[in-house]
Amino acid sequence: MIGLFAAGFLSAFGPGATPACARQAQARLTTTVPAGQHKTVRLRNVPADTRIAIAIQASARIVVSVLGAADAARYPAVREPVFSAPVQRAMSFAVTVPSAGTYYVVFDNARGDEPSKVQFLMQASRQGSAPVPRAPREPGDGALSPLRRRPEMHDM
Repeated sequence: MIGLFAAGFLSAFGPGATPACARQAQARLTTTVPAGQHKTVRLRNVPADTRIAIAIQASARIVVSVLGAADAARYPAVREPVFSAPVQRAMSFAVTVPSAGTYYVVFDNARGDEPSKVQFLMQASRQGSAPVPRAPREPGDGALSPLRRRPEMHDM
């Protein structure tokens, strides 16, 4: 598991947070998911109704999922993911978590034949709504992901 967010990413939303810092937090991550494996990012103490906007770029096809603690514990036998979709090259989306708790973002390359380099940008906000971040692009690549061309598909 990648412990990037455990220390402070969502601590801005905790009980001692000021209204100004409780609005939004952002983090970037780059990792490689080996073929036949998955990697997980844990988001601790996420308040109810937090909107999480995610942009991903992957060098090979992966599946990204946002899971509650119960589904993460029984992964890959997930029953009710908050979100799950394949990423061919790039994707961006946003979800609003239904209840307070710990959530997990899973990058799954279990069916892959090669490692996938994953670049990941996440924004979390409680008041108002953070815009969905653009999926990272390779230098010189002017193409947007198909989801960015139809922004109405991002609202969930």
